[in-house]
Amino acid sequence: MKKNIIKIALIAMAAITMPSAMNAQNKVGVSDLLNKAKTVVKDAQTQGTATNQAVNTAKDVLGDLLGTKPVTEASIVGTWKYTQPCVAFDGENTLSNIGGKVASSGIETKLANALSKAGITPGKMTIAFKSDKTFSATVGKKTTTGTYALNGNNITLTFKNSKKPITANVKNSAGVLQIAMNTDKLLNIVQNVSANASGYSQQMATVSALLNKYKGMYLGLKFQK
Repeated sequence: MKKNIIKIALIAMAAITMPSAMNAQNKVGVSDLLNKAKTVVKDAQTQGTATNQAVNTAKDVLGDLLGTKPVTEASIVGTWKYTQPCVAFDGENTLSNIGGKVASSGIETKLANALSKAGITPGKMTIAFKSDKTFSATVGKKTTTGTYALNGNNITLTFKNSKKPITANVKNSAGVLQIAMNTDKLLNIVQNVSANASGYSQQMATVSALLNKYKGMYLGLKFQK
């Protein structure tokens, strides 16, 4: 049993130190996760009740890194700045996500270009979540408000001027908030927050064609505080 725990700890530490995670934006969050992983190893070397604690800590470490832990209101309250687009895949299989990331780099580039046509560029869009379950999104000089609801790894956004709620997958990992959804839902968000959604729509024709080649692929936005 103890050997299995140590394996879990080592896997967590290896994942945490992956090159893709070690960028300037994530240094603080990755450092915190690494400290947690070290705690797992220490606990795994003890006897008795520390065993269950080590397993639970290992699960928390991996959940923080991979974004599989349910997102809480407390963890997203605050103002987040848009940093880059993202391409995500359905499911939580780590190897599939890593392979998908490599294959989807070209799509992310095209998506970034499309979003820029709508004024959504790094630092030019913010989204603020409040504890009263309301939010505001600002792109350029336009600010849109609404309400939000969390359910595990899903977030539902209801814009004030739209009666149709938009549900998307949400992850908060190493200080990065990721909101991903299918193409139509992302278009709906852009139409709500941007004063130039038509520019985005024109550029998305190429992206949509590429998406047809992949199953379970979602597009989204990444934010940092």
